[in-house]
Amino acid sequence: MHPRENGFVLVIGLALLTIATGMVVAGMSLGRYQERQAGHYLRTSDAQLGADEAFLHLLRGDMQWARDIRQYVNDQLMPNAENGTTWKPGVDDMSTTPWRDRSALSPSQYTRPMVESVEKLDEDTVRVTFSGSNWVDGNDQNVGFSSFQAEFNVGGGDEAGGAYREVLLGCEGVSLSGSGRIDSYDSRKGRYGANLGGGEYNRDGTQGLVSTNADENGNVTLSGSSPIYGQVRATGNVTASGSASIHGDIQANGDVVISGGGSSILGNVASRQAVRLTSSGRIQGDVAANTEIVTGNWSSRIEGSATAPVVRTTSNRDVTEQVGGSIERASPGVGTVATSSCDAFTTREGATIGELADALSPYASSGRLAIGGGNQTYTLTPNGLQVPSDRNNNSVPNPERYRVTRDVTVAGVFPEPTNVLVLDSFSLGGSANFIVDGGDMTLYVKGGIDIGGGASFSVAEGSSLKIITSGRFNLPSGLDVASDSPTDDEGNPVLSIYSTYDDGGASGWNAGVNISGSSTFKGTIFAPYSTVNVGGSGALFGAVKGRRVEVSGSGDIHYDEALMESSVGTGGGGTDGGVGGGDWTLEGLSYGADD
Repeated sequence: MHPRENGFVLVIGLALLTIATGMVVAGMSLGRYQERQAGHYLRTSDAQLGADEAFLHLLRGDMQWARDIRQYVNDQLMPNAENGTTWKPGVDDMSTTPWRDRSALSPSQYTRPMVESVEKLDEDTVRVTFSGSNWVDGNDQNVGFSSFQAEFNVGGGDEAGGAYREVLLGCEGVSLSGSGRIDSYDSRKGRYGANLGGGEYNRDGTQGLVSTNADENGNVTLSGSSPIYGQVRATGNVTASGSASIHGDIQANGDVVISGGGSSILGNVASRQAVRLTSSGRIQGDVAANTEIVTGNWSSRIEGSATAPVVRTTSNRDVTEQVGGSIERASPGVGTVATSSCDAFTTREGATIGELADALSPYASSGRLAIGGGNQTYTLTPNGLQVPSDRNNNSVPNPERYRVTRDVTVAGVFPEPTNVLVLDSFSLGGSANFIVDGGDMTLYVKGGIDIGGGASFSVAEGSSLKIITSGRFNLPSGLDVASDSPTDDEGNPVLSIYSTYDDGGASGWNAGVNISGSSTFKGTIFAPYSTVNVGGSGALFGAVKGRRVEVSGSGDIHYDEALMESSVGTGGGGTDGGVGGGDWTLEGLSYGADD
């Protein structure tokens, strides 16, 4: 098909997709946009097509660069900037830009979709300028330009995903010394690794984000051999001393040091300080640093461009031999990785994990629950605790004392009412079986939780479990979820662990949350005051947020992209139905003086 015919087909396709989104547009804007797309403006302008495409991707939030822009607006522009402030996304401000995303997929594309600027109009509204440049036959000749503006209500900036927008978020640091694969998949499309047809499999997605969000001490240390399919962002430094490959971009407020001889970065690297390759590491994309870029080994290599006030080498080679693209000795003005509150469910002001515990504290405790002994089954339902009929093998002689409070509403945190059992402490051992069944259950434990031995803990199909603990959480055994997916139909986790325990920054086996089993763990962990130690050999499907996150096991970690639609901690408002995540709403469009 001729390229101009491609453009015509895509114009019609984008029109149909726009109508299908069902977005409510004020006044004449929707009619104006559809008229422009569907017939009255039938034309072969690839430049306008680029602007339209940038608009649709930002509206839906269905590409990483669009989510990056929305996150920056939510986390930085809306809470910090004065009304009237304009922010212009750039190559080094975002992990991927529209142009880079398209050129990576198809270098011969005819259009360059761009978000030129975002202006904060008031506390809830932004004006976004979209543009498209027409590039013909790969000759790098810009022969056309078109732009238009759209206003969005961003609802104060809250974004979908609640506490689960990252696969690993360590507020004060992330340490990866394991060997398991870190990637993403979409449970809405089927099981991990499922054949989706056309040579595509439900694995190796790059939506998982490894990040820190505290201060300059929020370092990310990669010393293992785990391949990471996703991005790495740090409010401190990023050090890659292992042999892992990173199939994504790196952005840091501090230094980025690639010291592992086998380290390969397949994306771009941006630092507000320095980028140093001290060994034979390789960066496939562009490198930008606000102070300097240093190649310190004969085999160090940057395939893309290098931009920094100082670009030099400490080897006996000319630095131009180690940079495949252009070298520009100027400050690129790399943007800041956003910091945010660790104990809040979302990056904006809102409900915190402390408020969750406070909401449950008035409910009376049923005391201590210790289950052990032989191979007997204990079932927790909204009706209470059911124990084995064989009293001789029953380790819980008075099950009636464990009373469940039904239909408890935790406003601003949980989107639906839940059934709550409050305990002083909980332990499960021996070869006992503990099953949660009958709906949505919450286990609020004011002390510690220890699940070990040969015991099994499972959540039945169609049920869900929230565990809130004020003590240490130790899981050397397995905690099984019968569902194939770690999320329900709304993108909320089937199993979620919330810890308010402060471990004082402990690490390893002394961490406040310790996951060391060999069984598969399907769920989410939110422990803003504790280190989360993941040292098991079983796979983890879900997401982890902790004061610090340490991964030393051999098990894979798979982020479920369905968690982006989670409404946990978002104030109960949910999302926009999957159109783009968050509560960005299109207010109006403007195409120029004739509108």
